[in-house]
Amino acid sequence: MEWRRVLFGRPLKDREETGRKVIVPQGLAVLAPDALSSVAYGTQEILIVLSTAGIGALWFSLPISSVIVLLLAFLVFNYRQIIAAYPNGGGAYIIGRDTLGPWSGVLAGTALLIDYTLTVSVSVTAGVAALVSAFPSLLPWTVPICVLFTLIIMMVNLRGVRESASLFMTPTYLFIVMVLIMAFYGVFKVVPDAKPIHQFFAPSPLAVVAPILLLRAFSSGSSALTGVEAVSNGVPIFRSPAQKRARTTLLFLGIFLGAMFLGTSIVSYRLGIVPNNQVTVLQQVAARLFGHSIYFYLMSFVTMAILAVAANTSFAGFPQLASIMARDQWMPRMFLSRGDRLVYQNGILVLGTFAILLIIIFKGDTDALIPLYAVGVYMSFTIAMASLVKKRWLESPAPGRISTIITASLGALLTSAVVIISVITKFTEGAWIVVIAIPLIIMSLRAVRRHYQMVADHLRLSDLDVKPEAKSLVVVVPVASVNKMTMATIATALSMNPHELIALHISTSRERTQQVEQRFKIWAPDPRVQFVSIESQYRSVLRPMVRYIDHLANLFAKGRVIVVIPELVVGRRWQNVLHNHMAFALEAILVFRREVSVTVVPYHLPGQPPPEDDN
Repeated sequence: MEWRRVLFGRPLKDREETGRKVIVPQGLAVLAPDALSSVAYGTQEILIVLSTAGIGALWFSLPISSVIVLLLAFLVFNYRQIIAAYPNGGGAYIIGRDTLGPWSGVLAGTALLIDYTLTVSVSVTAGVAALVSAFPSLLPWTVPICVLFTLIIMMVNLRGVRESASLFMTPTYLFIVMVLIMAFYGVFKVVPDAKPIHQFFAPSPLAVVAPILLLRAFSSGSSALTGVEAVSNGVPIFRSPAQKRARTTLLFLGIFLGAMFLGTSIVSYRLGIVPNNQVTVLQQVAARLFGHSIYFYLMSFVTMAILAVAANTSFAGFPQLASIMARDQWMPRMFLSRGDRLVYQNGILVLGTFAILLIIIFKGDTDALIPLYAVGVYMSFTIAMASLVKKRWLESPAPGRISTIITASLGALLTSAVVIISVITKFTEGAWIVVIAIPLIIMSLRAVRRHYQMVADHLRLSDLDVKPEAKSLVVVVPVASVNKMTMATIATALSMNPHELIALHISTSRERTQQVEQRFKIWAPDPRVQFVSIESQYRSVLRPMVRYIDHLANLFAKGRVIVVIPELVVGRRWQNVLHNHMAFALEAILVFRREVSVTVVPYHLPGQPPPEDDN
């Protein structure tokens, strides 16, 4: 239809797929916003936790940020190797499946799917929260605005990867440039003159700051690395050579994210920034460095934009991962289907739907969603790192093998620590939902896979299978009245050359039945057609009809009973509610009868406009 072309663009042919793939700058705009946007809150999360131990404890934000950047380096180094080993994407799911076993892959995939969904909800609500803080009158409309933003991002992604990249490149690169300028200006220009502030933040003795608090701060700050894995899942969206472009994109992502995050942490500490509920740490840094100038307001706007755009990473990663898991029969096959715009539209629609549900359930509250965040992605990090250790350990000696084992082992230890700490410290705040959801989803995926395997086993041909043989047919045509549609259906039934053809009428009125039978004899005098009328004492039509069909199926056990149901085809969708109620109900019941087949014969009204088409 025309409205679909306006919203989503013209349908694309398979041969146009190459032109729809992205290069490194576009890939960074599609797959990096989630990770890059975490700069807006990563340092702040560390400071919030440390500030509970006193102002002097904020010094520990520097070593904690350094460890997080080191972990980022481990992840980038090792995920680049995963991309090289698995050019079709899949990341932690694929390497976990191939190295540690299928259930490890499923655990990683499930954790990532949950995290992708949470990323959309958290990113959109955070972006809208920034908007509402600037325009408080919008507060009552928080949830509708969040839903609207999610729908817009979903629609853009349904248009295609290249369209989403083109739209989101500006806020992504503007955020990178502005944060890097602010960080470098703060580090090299302002920091040397900030000695009094530095002395004011004299570090507290380690004994004063509980180790568990430092671990919790590390866990909270590690949320800055969520989204790093998206590039490994999205390798197929890159133009050839896809592996090389994906590895380059991940390298740039690591460089930008590390510089932005560490720079923000250093400058915020040296400037004496203390977290508060009114202004974010990033905004405080911008205000201290540039005052309430145009740069400050532009920085606030760009931060809001990147937080909302961060959801786009999930819309690129979720459908790709879901399609790979569907190929392995862990998820419904509908996730393998690509739409008119060469995107996995079902994955995009499902992700958007669940994200909107989370937004509605949690009333658009970012603080309520944050505790659910990061557990899943760090679980997948751990599986990916552990899988890479085993993969390299089993391989024959090669250059870089030992360094990979060491970095992946350290990465696995750090990421597993984040998972454990996050679950323990945030369990009562909402992390329990993820802990319960993961095994429940895995059980659902197991049921899907077992179903597909059962169907495949049942449909598989073997030497013992009996070759197809013709069976005698008994055809039943339900007859409510005698008209053109009835005659067309009888003609179709006769073309099947049945052993017996029964025109079945359920009588709820003796006079009405006599009229139908008389008209039937006039208009259908063919001796091959047997008119059968069954009286319904309780005015039910469906029950006696099904009972009679079951009787025929038992009577002709060696044959086959086929029920040919007429169905009126109308020109407008709304007109469907006026017709075919009995036909739909009968078909819904008989389709589950093993001994009965159902055939629907459409009858098009002459002179009516053609049925509305979605294509």
